[in-house]
Amino acid sequence: MVKRCVRVYVEGGAEGRVADSDFRRGWKTFLNDLHLLARDNGYHSLEIVRGKGRANTFRGFTNHQAQHPNDLCVLLVDAETEAPEGIRVWDVVARRAQDSWQRPNWATERHLYLMAHFVETWLLTDQDALQEYFRRGFNSRPLPTTNLESRPKNEIENALTAATRNSSRGEYRHGQAHEIIGMIRTERVRTLRHGRRLFEVLSSFIRDESER
Repeated sequence: MVKRCVRVYVEGGAEGRVADSDFRRGWKTFLNDLHLLARDNGYHSLEIVRGKGRANTFRGFTNHQAQHPNDLCVLLVDAETEAPEGIRVWDVVARRAQDSWQRPNWATERHLYLMAHFVETWLLTDQDALQEYFRRGFNSRPLPTTNLESRPKNEIENALTAATRNSSRGEYRHGQAHEIIGMIRTERVRTLRHGRRLFEVLSSFIRDESER
């Protein structure tokens, strides 16, 4: 019997074997509820596929059928722009000039999930986790707490820099996101529209596809 997996192609990650395992560990911890759901619905596991660069992540996802034809594969990437309600997620990446991604013929809206504007937006939902990670000297006051998905990247980046400048770990670096994401409470991310969509829509997708 073929062991089917749910594979989530995630943008990001540095080079090297250690970086690969660390990246997958952080994201799999964050998505553990979906892993357990997949197990309950006949899948062997939920697996994280580290895409590294943005274009490479999309390419791996679109070509997954050659390597994993029996698996349920989805794509999780930064929106890099606003992704307001009422606009299809594939239209967001198609209209963004730096992407111009076209939806594969076999893909539906349930195959693509966005972090608006980017993963750091999700990190801001759980300031307790940020405090635990950056430890002494972390200052939460510069961090916005409302309308997070509407705030541009530079605003959030500047806020994270200000909040972590005097911390034990020093200023926030983008490469730390995969370390922190495993500490973020999913109920906090679910307060964001696209965070909630990831867990709710992918959960229904896993249940529906498990019957095939």
